[in-house]
Amino acid sequence: MDRQAVWVGADPGGTSNFGIAELFEDGTTRTACVSSAREAAEWIQGTPQGAGIDAAMWLSSAKRGDRKADRWLRCKYGNASPGKVLAINSLYGAVLAQGAMFAVELRQRFPELPITEAHPGLFLRAWGRNFDEPRRFDELKRCFGIHAEPGISDHERDAVIAALAAREGFSGCWPRDLALCRFPEEQDPAAYWLAPMHYWWFE
Repeated sequence: MDRQAVWVGADPGGTSNFGIAELFEDGTTRTACVSSAREAAEWIQGTPQGAGIDAAMWLSSAKRGDRKADRWLRCKYGNASPGKVLAINSLYGAVLAQGAMFAVELRQRFPELPITEAHPGLFLRAWGRNFDEPRRFDELKRCFGIHAEPGISDHERDAVIAALAAREGFSGCWPRDLALCRFPEEQDPAAYWLAPMHYWWFE
């Protein structure tokens, strides 16, 4: 392949449910579902400029494992499905473990790679609130110049949106970094073992 992958997105999960995407400079995408963080990292063909991961990228020792970013998002958008913002202690183990391990795999291959947490489900609901649910992703693709193949799985779709969050955040289009405001019980995404980590949001 002679295209250069620019942004990578991941929707971590279990067997055959780990969505992975490359978002190219021309807006085209390449997606797949794999079964582990290692497979997802090995699947990447280009040298990315940034990555977005749909998983909690730092933890909290507070009650329920709650983080200030999660509380802000719930207050801003409510907590209805789709796009529900769960406390850390309520997340599936595969999401937490594979999300962190994917970040490790990326940093081993691309040590200077900037990484952001992403929440594709909430972003799709919050950004596309003026559209009915079946049209939201189509309208998002049109607005952001993305050319994803029709019929991709929800995991692949979320990986594409995570890649979009990386592109928009690290290019300066999304100025809010939710990783900057934390409760005292939270890990510091700028200084802990996976640092640096961001959480770019579209407002």
